[in-house]
Amino acid sequence: MSESRTRVLVLGRDKEWARRAMSMFSDTHEFVRLPSGAERHDRLPGPGLLRAADELMSRRPFAAVVATSESTMLAAGFLRSQYGLPGLDYQQSLLVTNKWRMRGRLGSVVPSPRAWLSGRFLTDEPELTAGATDVVVKPIASSASRDVRRMPVDRARTWLADQDGLWLVEEAVAVEREFHCDGVFHDGRVSWLVISEYDRPALQTTGTWGTSFLRRDDPLRPRLTDLTRRVIEALDAGDGVFHVEFLYDGAQLSFGEVGARPAGAGWGELLRVTTGADIWAAFVAAQLGLDHLGFAPGHPAAEISGMLWARPNADGSLPLPAAQAGRLPGVVLIGEGNMTRGADPTNSCDFEYRAYYEGLTAEGAARLRTAITAPSGAGPVPAGIGTAP
Repeated sequence: MSESRTRVLVLGRDKEWARRAMSMFSDTHEFVRLPSGAERHDRLPGPGLLRAADELMSRRPFAAVVATSESTMLAAGFLRSQYGLPGLDYQQSLLVTNKWRMRGRLGSVVPSPRAWLSGRFLTDEPELTAGATDVVVKPIASSASRDVRRMPVDRARTWLADQDGLWLVEEAVAVEREFHCDGVFHDGRVSWLVISEYDRPALQTTGTWGTSFLRRDDPLRPRLTDLTRRVIEALDAGDGVFHVEFLYDGAQLSFGEVGARPAGAGWGELLRVTTGADIWAAFVAAQLGLDHLGFAPGHPAAEISGMLWARPNADGSLPLPAAQAGRLPGVVLIGEGNMTRGADPTNSCDFEYRAYYEGLTAEGAARLRTAITAPSGAGPVPAGIGTAP
């Protein structure tokens, strides 16, 4: 049976959504992995991985490479360039995983904060950072705000002087609102997109937080749509999916980052539940070299719809237990978390559970949040959370 199927090499963690998406193609594709130890989830393709991939290609050739997460996209792109396989090649993958190269390509295309490599930033030339008071320091390649810090310029220089490795330093934006635009591109142009807004900036995510689809009458929608199209077209990346983030300071939208993979922490599931789109299936299909346009939204999401990531409150108290949260009006699904109850989150994508909601009023959404963030011993599930008519 397996000999009649196209063999596909899989790199990256065994993610729930990637595994489900790959199962949709299992009748025609056999998904295989390298021997244990050959893949270490590094951001760069190491010699062990390359030797193992060459050995596999010489004996049991694969016709595509699927990366399940951003951490292995660059290695997957290298192998595609090495063997002439479909999907993003090495240079295209570099632009959506290496934040310095990303800034270099897009800094002149869309409004972007000034940025420096840490070695240049540490030269301590006053004219280099003139006008900047705070900066954001982040790894060259990472996701979910891991190891991202905001600090004053002088403190950043002191901190970086004691760190190993290369970092990206960006002039901090006085963020009032933070958006993410997600969808699919074909032949280097946006095919469809959905715009959402985090309930507060990612670097302010103490306690439960979430995202919701942007209201259709929001005045920033046309500008966000235009900027997203400009970002994707500048990447010239062929076919794939995207997750673009923008920061708003009350006057101007600035480019944050772009990834050529689905947003994490269950966002793809929210999109599937509320619109019928399957961005994970599109992600896998594009890497297989197949039609990835058939997984678009079937209908718009009901206003107001979104998702909350339940986490311990700032005072250490725990959110409402998942079983109770699932009975709240407007909640359509409870998703499993990735941290044990009471554990401390290590990044913005750590959570105890996900609460998906659909068709609430603005007041109802606020009450839902209050109910979930109430300490677990606060009593019975509150009533009166209104849904939209």
